[in-house]
Order: sequence, then C-alpha cells, then structure tokens
Amino acid sequence: MKANPILSISGLLGAGVLLCGYAGPGRVAASPAVVPYACEDGRQIAAIYESGGDHRHAKVRVTYEGRTTELAAAPTLYGRRYLSAPSAEEPRSLMWSLRGEHAALAEATAPDDVSDAGRPIARCTRLRGPVVTAAAAPSPGSY
Repeated sequence: MKANPILSISGLLGAGVLLCGYAGPGRVAASPAVVPYACEDGRQIAAIYESGGDHRHAKVRVTYEGRTTELAAAPTLYGRRYLSAPSAEEPRSLMWSLRGEHAALAEATAPDDVSDAGRPIARCTRLRGPVVTAAAAPSPGSY
C-alpha cells in the first residue's frame, strides 16, 4: 500500500502544531474599568485603578473637575490611600482615601503621616449599577 503524500504532510503539520502548544489567538488584555463616585456636593469623580493586587505598584487616576491626577499607593492605617507627587500643573499633593464604598479627595497636609486626613476637597460614595437621575426616577406611588 502506497502512502498518500498529502495525508503525510497534513499529519506532520498537525503533529507540529500539537508539539508547539498552539492554543489559539493570544489573550487580549482588558483595560481597567472606570469606577464612578458621587460626591456630597453633587459632582462626580471617576477613578481608574491599576495593579491593585500589588501595593508596591498600585496606582489610581482620579478625574475631578476636568483634571486627571495620577496617585500612587501609600501606607495607611485603614482602607486604601493614594498620594500624588506635586507637579507644575498641581503644586499640592493630593490624597485619595478609600474605606469600603466611601472615598475622599483631600489636599495632603502631612503626606508622610499615615493618619493624615488632609484638607477635604470632596467626600464621595461609589456608584454601583445604572445611575438613576432625578428625571429618570419613578414618581412616588408609581410602582
């Protein structure tokens, strides 16, 4: 019986793919999600967290009043705390503190002090699910 050259080549190619460990197209890295916060003064803050599982590399980009500031993880007594380095655009050191669903943006008065609460700029609560505005909210008794 004569071997079919096409089947032999196909078999060799298939074996080569299996031996190389081809697992299909590569993984596509997802970008971090924007986390919205509603503040007591009615404004909103958008936060994007990166490398949250590794405190040494964790950072957050906070957008407030049209400006975005990058802050790096910093030691804290409770929750999470991020600090920005002063720059030409923002000469103050900003602090973003998290405790559960609550967050606060403040001007750091003593950045090296883990208990520093800073000068408050905004106190916020994380928004979850669809955001319901006053115009879209059902009127009382219309359930």
